[in-house]
Amino acid sequence: MKRNFWREKIEFRTAVCAIVLSVLFGLLLVRLWQVQVLQGSEYLYKTTQQSVRPIRLNPVRGRIFSSEGVPLADNISHYDLAIYISKMRQPGSREKTLDYIMRMKNLVANLLHRESPLMREDILKHMRQRPVLPMIWFNNLSDRDVAIISEITPPLPGVVILPRNERSYPMGSLASHILGFTAWNWPDGREVQQDYSRIYLSRELQGRSGLEKLYNEALSGNAGAQLVQVDSLGYVHQQLEKIAVQHHGSDLILTIDTKAQKIAEDLLEGYVGAMVLMDVHTGAVLAMASAPTYDVSRINYNRYQELRAREKTDMPMLNRAVNGFYTPGSIIKPLTALAALQCGAITPETTYECIGYYKLGNVKIHCAKRWGHGVLDLRHAISVSCNPYFINTGIKTGIDHLAPMYIAAGLGERTGIELTEYNSSLAPYRGLAQKLWNRNWLTIDTAYISMGQGPITVSPLQMAVYVSALANGGKIMRPYIIQALRGADGSLEKVTTPKIRHRLPVLPAYLQCVKDGMIMAVEEPGASAASLKDAGIQLAAKTGTAEVGSGKDKYKNTWIICYGPAEEPAYALACVIEHGRSGGRTVGPLVKSFFLQWLGAE
Repeated sequence: MKRNFWREKIEFRTAVCAIVLSVLFGLLLVRLWQVQVLQGSEYLYKTTQQSVRPIRLNPVRGRIFSSEGVPLADNISHYDLAIYISKMRQPGSREKTLDYIMRMKNLVANLLHRESPLMREDILKHMRQRPVLPMIWFNNLSDRDVAIISEITPPLPGVVILPRNERSYPMGSLASHILGFTAWNWPDGREVQQDYSRIYLSRELQGRSGLEKLYNEALSGNAGAQLVQVDSLGYVHQQLEKIAVQHHGSDLILTIDTKAQKIAEDLLEGYVGAMVLMDVHTGAVLAMASAPTYDVSRINYNRYQELRAREKTDMPMLNRAVNGFYTPGSIIKPLTALAALQCGAITPETTYECIGYYKLGNVKIHCAKRWGHGVLDLRHAISVSCNPYFINTGIKTGIDHLAPMYIAAGLGERTGIELTEYNSSLAPYRGLAQKLWNRNWLTIDTAYISMGQGPITVSPLQMAVYVSALANGGKIMRPYIIQALRGADGSLEKVTTPKIRHRLPVLPAYLQCVKDGMIMAVEEPGASAASLKDAGIQLAAKTGTAEVGSGKDKYKNTWIICYGPAEEPAYALACVIEHGRSGGRTVGPLVKSFFLQWLGAE
């Protein structure tokens, strides 16, 4: 009996163990089925993602051309000597691979008679962070260097000659303020990373100023991506398919005329100022020069720091044509005349006797001709730029009629050009005195702004737009410098069309009266812009001399605005020179020389 009892007990325990083991094996089989069948594709995808890496393929940067097709910003090929570390791996530890790479580097350095700045630590860092990408040994190979490397027999595994595109500016310093410059930077890679745990990147050119920066996205194009299979150390095992094809950047076609641009920049050399030439009917900017300037083709980190150090002195990186704001002086007088005519304060035949000054209370505001011009009508007052005439006219008109005309001409707002405009100019209005000086607007404020002094500032670009409006019948055009964007396949992606921003609220007859005065300013002997006569084109012009500062710090900024041909206007020009003598004597000869050279008379 006792033996049967123990036998039954053992059999029971054996049965229980068998059942438990069967259940455990069953659970294991279920789990294996779940992992391999139900979730197999998911785990396979994750495993693949652990060993597959995308390499970002940088596109070729678009170029920038002038209106006649001259390349202003281009790409130039250089050649670098590089290695693929994955093809130079040695059996054993990473140190053996490092030793081998260093020996090969020294061998190549001796062949080329060049020193390589790369240290052992640099190679180790590259092996850890970017083993898939080539590592540059020597930059800018000469033809001799390329020939020597090509003659190495047998070739060194992993050593390759790689082409590299650099930004070049074939015209040197021409249009530097417009073009801007680029610098090497690391892209973020988000556009091609997708679901991969890591993406390998290489540096690419990115715009840092000017059109290079503002149109960086269009110029840069779209990156592509190549998948590679890597091993546990990150070395390439196999190249896979491309998951994205790179699209090269678009070209910019500018409105800039290279001949006009070069003449303008050459004439401004040695001065501080700016010159803008526009098409009066479209707003296309044909030339935009700012002085002093810099050579964008020589820009590098050290040169950039030198230029920045001059920001408190002559500011060579400031585009004065767009972001230089100046007191306009007498070039504002045509707007004063238009406001007065339109509101009925004067007629074209209204006369005033200039005795050499205008007295307002105890203040005498002098005329440029200290003994006076005598009796003048409006046309003659414009031609000789008589201060007392326009002070009297402005006071009769009043700030509430002057301000709308100034604002309609574009003062106080940005022009809308495709360049960075940091601020807008200052347009006078009744509430401005309260804002600036915490007092009411006074009659003397009206007197000063009527002749372009006091609280009023403008940029040369704004003045080119304004004088274009005088020439084209009152249309304030949006200035533009981008004629079109051209895709890598040669198709035009975007073509700029002219756009009217405002219209001068004035009758055509009044506008013609002002234009007559500006023609007389050039044609009549002794008139304010007589220095522009015989410029190879009949011009209508207005000079300006604005006093800035006070006491020992007082100086003059000198202006000319003009358009031509006077009877059938095509071009408008605005030019300012800081610390000049007068508009006629300082700026006049420069503008005359510009038209003579540009239109072929010199």
